[in-house]
Amino acid sequence: MESAALSVASSRAVELARWGLATALVLLAIAAIALIVLAARRRQVEPEVVAEPAPVPTPPPVPRRASPVVRRASAPPRQSRALVGGGLAVVSTGLVCPTCRTEYQGKSYCERDARRLVPPEEMLAGARSAGGMCTSCGRAFEPGLRRCPHDGGEVIPAVLFQATRRRREIPPTGVLAKVCPVCREKGDLSARFCGRDGQELVVIN
Repeated sequence: MESAALSVASSRAVELARWGLATALVLLAIAAIALIVLAARRRQVEPEVVAEPAPVPTPPPVPRRASPVVRRASAPPRQSRALVGGGLAVVSTGLVCPTCRTEYQGKSYCERDARRLVPPEEMLAGARSAGGMCTSCGRAFEPGLRRCPHDGGEVIPAVLFQATRRRREIPPTGVLAKVCPVCREKGDLSARFCGRDGQELVVIN
């Protein structure tokens, strides 16, 4: 009786072991199938990563040779500008008085104030100022003088002289009724000083 019972128990244990092994194999197969399915779904969901092409290295810039600068000589001005009456006058080749801004042709001194004439370019560049004027004889001088070298009169700024001692400007008459006592150059009746040497004119008797 005991041997029969043992054989029955052993056979049951073997069967149970077989069922357990079969169950384990089935579970492993199911797990493997599930892993395969998950892997396939991930491949379908994940976007394919396209490899970007490697950047092409740019060649270093080639230094350019500087082209030689060709300087063209500017054409000489045909005529120069002058300032007349405090403003910009028409194009002219004459000379200008720095004090009264009167323009002259073929003269060296101003016939109104005996100031030495200058090219109009100096007036346009601001290199010349009005200077000063003698309160006695009305001659004009470069800035810096306090006394007139001709008569010893006081020299004041030309702007102040013109504002306080306005003289009646007589236009040229065309009548050569005056003469320079030094160079004997004849001058217009409206002129006060010689345009050649700046001396005061006298009336011809």
